[in-house]
Amino acid sequence: MKKVYVLVIGAMILALIGCSNTVNSSYSFSKEGIEPYKLSENEKYILQSFGMEDTSQIIAFHAPKDAHSLHINVYRLKDDKKWDSIGGGAISISEDMNTTEQLTGIFTMQMKDNYAIDFHINSNGLYSFHTDDIMLDKEIVASQKTFLQDFENITLNNEVPVALMAYSSGTTMKSYSLQDYFEPLKFSRMDLVQVVTMTFSDEEM
Repeated sequence: MKKVYVLVIGAMILALIGCSNTVNSSYSFSKEGIEPYKLSENEKYILQSFGMEDTSQIIAFHAPKDAHSLHINVYRLKDDKKWDSIGGGAISISEDMNTTEQLTGIFTMQMKDNYAIDFHINSNGLYSFHTDDIMLDKEIVASQKTFLQDFENITLNNEVPVALMAYSSGTTMKSYSLQDYFEPLKFSRMDLVQVVTMTFSDEEM
């Protein structure tokens, strides 16, 4: 039964991102930047029905003309309070493509069991990757998931944190923002912290 449930969720996510220009006709890709994808009421209802509203994020992106690649990086905070890369993926526009072509599309992430994350990028093709399970020796009783909420401009070669997940075995939890990624010492009492970033680069892969 669980396998069927997972397959249905996967199909629903793929349906939502099936075509970046027609998923929601009210969304415009003319403005360069990234922002949370504007879900229709029906799409919101589907996510709520599967209990995915608080564990999924869908981001629309329209990169500047000089951006040749998009890199997704996933980090875990180590005991020394430094970020350790635990996964990611990238897509690129090749030199033989039309020079007017720009990186546009939809990026989705879904939190899974054991702190693994599934990712999909839909931009002139569908690309998928995931991080591995994380096994903790403590029982997590408090958590916070923070996702990108507003439109953000793109600065080439600069990382933009778009998701932050903090977990604690304690009974209290501070409020964190995505910008806390740049000040990892703020997470000193957390048992697990993960961050997802997007970087648009002017270099090809």
